[in-house]
Amino acid sequence: MLIQLPRSLSIWERIGKQLRHAAQWIHLMIRNRGIPPAFIVWPELPSRRSTLYKICRELGWELTNQPRRKVAGIMRFEDVTEKSSALDGWLSQTGCAIWNEQCTDIRKQTLELHHHRAFGYGMAIDPVSHRGPLVEKSDENAKHDGHILDGPMDQAAIDSSNVYQRVIRNQDEAGRWLDLRLVWIRRETPLVYLKFKNESERFTNLTHSVSIADTSACFSNEELMRVNELMRLHGVDSAELDILRDADSGQIFVVDINPTPWGPPAHLDRESSQKAIQMCAQVFRKAWEESKRQPSQL
Repeated sequence: MLIQLPRSLSIWERIGKQLRHAAQWIHLMIRNRGIPPAFIVWPELPSRRSTLYKICRELGWELTNQPRRKVAGIMRFEDVTEKSSALDGWLSQTGCAIWNEQCTDIRKQTLELHHHRAFGYGMAIDPVSHRGPLVEKSDENAKHDGHILDGPMDQAAIDSSNVYQRVIRNQDEAGRWLDLRLVWIRRETPLVYLKFKNESERFTNLTHSVSIADTSACFSNEELMRVNELMRLHGVDSAELDILRDADSGQIFVVDINPTPWGPPAHLDRESSQKAIQMCAQVFRKAWEESKRQPSQL
């Protein structure tokens, strides 16, 4: 079964990927004792390092960007901050809901607006009037380029392509810098990745250790309700969220929404990584079965 590949790839790369996909499809056909269910993505085909690829592999589903007769589900998969690609007409003819179809803008400015509506507070500060430390980072998603400056700043130094936010002291009781990576699938939250970082790497994607935890051990029911509202405002059906808990106020801040995640994170041991994918796959399949009966929760 063929897949659509970018013309930017060489002919030999395209042939190699098509052959590999065909071999995987035959394996899935044997595993399923017939044509495997297909999970359709558009407009991009996820990398083998993506969480979605691993979930589909766990479930025995073909991951494709082409029409299939036996459709398990459909998702917009566009790894950019502002998603503008029009979905092909044949996708709507499958009769399936299209997850993340309405999730087209994950800029930090948009996140700030929705964060205020969902939580009643946000992260943005005025760098010209703010006195003391502040964070400057790109408005685009997943740049990991944050750095601390001192305010107030001169108006001439303000970069309109960046955002300016309060400094969040996301340290745990042991003084470790901790990012909480919440897996969110249609209001279900199967697990949280605890990503421990060195202070010098706190704004990067680098970690020195990672573990998994139960969601209830990390967030209150009230906090999860507000996260659900934030996802509704963003048009999200499935994503991973980067959340920081401020050690001074106890408040949580959703600093990034990633509907096209890679994972599980580096430095998570192999057994825990496999457990995480199994947990996510179970919730993913259940959520898709429910979405066929109730097409939208947004």
